[in-house]
Amino acid sequence: MPAPAEWLAQLPPLTAYGLLAGLVFVEGVLVVSPFVPTLGPLLVAGALAYSGALDLWLVVLFAALGAVCGDALGFYTGLRLGPRLRSTRVARRAHRAWDRASDLFRRHGGPALIPCRFVPLVRSAAPHLVGASGMPYRRMAPYSALAAVLWTCGEGGVGYLVGASYTGLSGVFGVVPVVAAVVVALGIVLWRRRRRRERHEDPRAEAEPVS
Repeated sequence: MPAPAEWLAQLPPLTAYGLLAGLVFVEGVLVVSPFVPTLGPLLVAGALAYSGALDLWLVVLFAALGAVCGDALGFYTGLRLGPRLRSTRVARRAHRAWDRASDLFRRHGGPALIPCRFVPLVRSAAPHLVGASGMPYRRMAPYSALAAVLWTCGEGGVGYLVGASYTGLSGVFGVVPVVAAVVVALGIVLWRRRRRRERHEDPRAEAEPVS
């Protein structure tokens, strides 16, 4: 299980809220976003809210605040770098996420931030793209806030439901191991879906016709 999620379960409530907000904020930094797990901590925070250790609405508030601040940082980074952003090493390494965010932004503009928020890496790339496009921050901000609230309610709510569904198991094994199992299962499902999509997009992955 990701270490930040373990720490979250062991910290005093106020410190746990701050750590959660910090993790979500740091995920908005494109350079480090691949190494910052937020799904696990949000699920754990939701489960801890069910157990009474945390308050679910404060979990949503602090995580959403971290997401909005991370989006703002990404926006101003994109605004500063402009078109050069696409040629950076980070953008080249995360080209699939970058291309998906670009496609959504071209088709939907600011509202694209909402679906982007639910896709790892894509949610980090999207605010940078908005900034590089020259869109004023005041036009992006409402979509960023709405996306952050929907996302944190969704993931924190799933953790809360996990806590409610596995009360018996958590009484035996503890909340964190139960949520860890759910995180691992979700990670495997998402990884397999991503692998199938990559094979579909890559012509070299298709089977050669039998002669």
